[in-house]
Amino acid sequence: MTGFDFAFALFSLVLGLALAENIGGFARAMRLAARARAGKGPGVRIGFLTPLLAVLITMSQLSLWHQGYAVRNGLPFSYLTLLAIVAVVGTYYLFSSLVWPHDPEEWPDFDEYYDQHNRLILSGVLAINVFVTVAIDPYTSPNTAAQEAIIEAGGLDLAGIAMITALLLIIALIFVKNRRLNVIGLTLVILSILTGASSIALNGLTPV
Repeated sequence: MTGFDFAFALFSLVLGLALAENIGGFARAMRLAARARAGKGPGVRIGFLTPLLAVLITMSQLSLWHQGYAVRNGLPFSYLTLLAIVAVVGTYYLFSSLVWPHDPEEWPDFDEYYDQHNRLILSGVLAINVFVTVAIDPYTSPNTAAQEAIIEAGGLDLAGIAMITALLLIIALIFVKNRRLNVIGLTLVILSILTGASSIALNGLTPV
C-alpha cells in the first residue's frame, strides 16, 4: 500500500460520512412527510429549496472525490497533505450537516431554514472547490496524446462553458434572496454540472 492509499483512505472515510449525512437528510424528510400524512406528527413543508441544495452538495462532493482520484499518482504523502484533506472534507461534512434541519419541529417550513443557511453553505462550497482546484493542479497527471487531441479539437468547450456557468450561478445565488429565483438557479446549477460531467465522459476524458 502506497502513501497515497493511506491518505485516500482517510479522504474517502470522511467524505463518505459527509455523503451519508447529506443523503440521510432525504430519508429523514421522507419519514417526516409520511408521518404528517398519517396524522401522527406536525405538518412539515419541505419544499424544493433544501432538497435541491442537498442534490447540489452531493454532486459537488462526488466531484471532489473524482478530483482526488485524478491526483492519486502525484499527491505527496505527508502530514500537511493529511491536514489539508481533513480540513477540506471535514468542512464538507460540516456543510452537509447544515443542509437539513435536525429538529424539524423548530423549522416546520424548510424554506425558512434554507433562507438562514444557504449563503453560508454556498459560499463555503464555492471556496472549497476553488481552493481544491488550485491546490491540486500541480499534481494532476498530464493529459495523454488522445486527450490532447480531443482538447485541441474543442471537445472540452461545452464542459468548460457548463462549469463556468455553474460557478457564476452559485455566486449569484449567494446574493439572490427570492425563493423562486433560488429554485431556478439551483436547478440550472445542477443541470450545468450534469452537462459538463456528461461532456467530459462522452469525450473520454477521465483520470488516468
